[in-house]
Amino acid sequence: MQTANCYVEIGGDSGTTVPKYQITVSEIAVLRAIHGPDSIKEIEPTDDIKRSDRDEIKYLYEVYGRAKAAGSDTGIVATLFPGAAARAFQTLDELELPEEFFKAESRVKPKPAAPVKPGKAKKAADKDEDPAPGDVEAVLAEEDKLFD
Repeated sequence: MQTANCYVEIGGDSGTTVPKYQITVSEIAVLRAIHGPDSIKEIEPTDDIKRSDRDEIKYLYEVYGRAKAAGSDTGIVATLFPGAAARAFQTLDELELPEEFFKAESRVKPKPAAPVKPGKAKKAADKDEDPAPGDVEAVLAEEDKLFD
């Protein structure tokens, strides 16, 4: 049975986020049913554990057994895993979660700045101050020579 780390937005509120570590795929399904389908974010798959379906569903009843679906007397765990021989989710693929729910592998980096022409960079580096008004014309005249 696959486990994962993720963040849960309590009640679907992005301002109230709680980290959950090493939770099973079935627990992710229960948390989505309780807090909303878009409430699980930054899913990062971790290790696999050995747990029978019966033990997993028993654990879910112990932790989330009192949670009821809106407008229903049936518990969420009983709705997701009905019957005496219910099968628990084993892998994240079974939940068919959108790709954006998973943790990003890398960040976007800015593009490097365009290279500065060596002639202009050298002149700017040589001068510590702004040139006097008379010197501006001399600097412009020298720059014009570069294009002749």
